[in-house]
Amino acid sequence: MSKKLIIVADDFGFSEAYNLGVLKAYKDGVVTTLSLMSNMDAAKHAAALAKKEIPKACIVQHTNFVQGRPCSNPKDIPSMVDENGMFYRSSKWRTENPNDKKCVGNVVAAYEDCKRETISQMERFKDLTGKYPIHLEGHSVFTKAVSKAFNEVAKERKIHCMTMPEAEIDTMYPAHELSMSCPGYMDILNRGCRPEDFFTDAFGILNSDYDINILHFHPGYLDAYLLDNTSLKAPRCRDLETLCNPKVRKWIKDNNIELVDFSAVYK
Repeated sequence: MSKKLIIVADDFGFSEAYNLGVLKAYKDGVVTTLSLMSNMDAAKHAAALAKKEIPKACIVQHTNFVQGRPCSNPKDIPSMVDENGMFYRSSKWRTENPNDKKCVGNVVAAYEDCKRETISQMERFKDLTGKYPIHLEGHSVFTKAVSKAFNEVAKERKIHCMTMPEAEIDTMYPAHELSMSCPGYMDILNRGCRPEDFFTDAFGILNSDYDINILHFHPGYLDAYLLDNTSLKAPRCRDLETLCNPKVRKWIKDNNIELVDFSAVYK
């Protein structure tokens, strides 16, 4: 039985230039799923681009608590926003992970606020795409409150979620986030993926105990907004080049790996 692989382009909607790169990664590369940051200014551009160019593409929710303005009224989520109603950046958050070098601040977002904003971004997602997402995931920060909010929303909406237990249930097959078991995964993302990372199976796809596995990348072009608002810059261009490399597609095919989207997790 062949393994199934979901390759996600995170941050769809981050900026217009980045959106164009994601589109290329889907049309010319091995990306199977686009993960939309529905609260961002460029999300409308992303949704319109997808509707016009790739209307059958699987688009899921990339829930974002650290960039731009929330979809909720800022007054309703006070633990997540500053005095201007903008999300606190990830560096302002307090981490629960001793290995997390990014979140070094004191912000502790309340579970109730996280859940409210997750639902608000889901409603914006529907406004932009015409339907609710079939998968829910997060961007940049993960705390117990965030995980609890995601799990509760996913359970209520009966959709797949990146924080749910990787076990079979009545309606879904287990899907494994390879980042959880690949020690060097974050190093690869922070430098940008190279074809050799696939050829040497650095992600552990072939040895995974799961039939369905998930990989996340950030394939896209840069513009002034990205240069000013993210620490992840050049690796996005490298991801794009790698995911569009014909040799990577050939390696996937030669190893009997089936490229799928999140519809594959549903029975």
